[in-house]
Amino acid sequence: MSHASLKRLFDVFFASFGLLVLGPVGLVVSLMIKLSDRGPALYRQIRIGQFGKPFWIIKFRTMVVNADKLGLPLTKGEDQRITKIGRLLRKTKLDELPQLWNVLRGDMSFVGPRPEVPRYVGAYTPEQREILKYKPGITDLATMLFRDEEILLKGAKDVEGFYLKYCLPKKIELNLQYGQQAGLPQDVWIILQTLCPYWLGVLATYCIMLVGSFWLSYQLRFDFQVTGSAYAEFAWFLPWMVCLQLILLVWRKQFHGMLSYFSLVELRQMVAALAVALLLQLGLWYASNGRLAPPRSILATNFLLSLVGLGLLRMSLRLLRERFYREKTKNHELVQRIAVVGTGDEATRLALDLATRSGYRVMAFFDDDPRSWRTRPHGIPVVGMPECLLNAHWLQQLDEVIIALPSEKAERAEELARLLAESPLRVTIAGVQFAGRNNGH
Repeated sequence: MSHASLKRLFDVFFASFGLLVLGPVGLVVSLMIKLSDRGPALYRQIRIGQFGKPFWIIKFRTMVVNADKLGLPLTKGEDQRITKIGRLLRKTKLDELPQLWNVLRGDMSFVGPRPEVPRYVGAYTPEQREILKYKPGITDLATMLFRDEEILLKGAKDVEGFYLKYCLPKKIELNLQYGQQAGLPQDVWIILQTLCPYWLGVLATYCIMLVGSFWLSYQLRFDFQVTGSAYAEFAWFLPWMVCLQLILLVWRKQFHGMLSYFSLVELRQMVAALAVALLLQLGLWYASNGRLAPPRSILATNFLLSLVGLGLLRMSLRLLRERFYREKTKNHELVQRIAVVGTGDEATRLALDLATRSGYRVMAFFDDDPRSWRTRPHGIPVVGMPECLLNAHWLQQLDEVIIALPSEKAERAEELARLLAESPLRVTIAGVQFAGRNNGH
């Protein structure tokens, strides 16, 4: 059976199943929208489909009635046209649910380039029009990477101009890459990634590791001969023990970055979170005289096993990432030349960490503060303002730019990432899987 036939069979089966199972959810959502402002629950808009054929896309209405007459087809984070319920639906992606009908009809597929409005398709170059060979979909590679597109557009003065100049070409490029290697396994993987954001996968991984550490603590405590009463005790304490650790790991920002990026900074955050959890658990044990918490030996063992288990997991993933990257680049340039934006603690620690690894060379710092210019943290020069990276000299001297600004300068970090999006440099915001980074180098 051809890929096209198999894909269509997959679409029909799961669209029918989804409409049947999720029908009650759709009815509840429709009722919520209707009661909120008395307007229609569904919204239809003309989009351009495969081979340039227009069709009506169906979504739950997330904006005020006649919103298309009040502004652009695009929305950004603070767009006043989005209703309160609409923001919730967009965040949970429930507004896309009616598109299962489009899939069943054959206008769309589960995975394929997101269909654009005629206004933007008319601006395609001849090369970009190649994307119209493919049937549009509910999700695609670009949808995952541009998951927070409204936030990305938030700071743009000319939203439509920014979208057409920076976002749309990148989306088309990603979808053309998908089209060249499309297959059912890739489709399933994209669907899973769309339904389960990266942070949710990190949360699930941490949860499994913490449950395993707690279970092993009981096994060691009873010399791998756990009795029925001990198992009952384990099951009783497990939920709140793991939930407490997860809450504190969230507090220490363990789910903000990628699992395979692990250094002393992340290790200190992990130790702090698990240590606070241990202190709270011990405090509860003493306060309740041992009735509301496991024995102290189990608490101490669980702390050590959780720390070692999570640390080894992340270090192993880091080594795998670095090994894969070395294999990928061994026939190209052996040394990755990097510039770091920022001169704060996080930036200098990151630069020092990279400088100790083989295959990396930190060439320079760039910073907004003129007082840091011409200094040399860890022997690495601070050249000047980040905009200097657009100088032809640095475009030739660098392979990657890592933006390591403190959290209070998040808007500046996003601004610099957008500024460098068209450069040949690979751009990464430290601790964030930035959707708009340029991977073309």
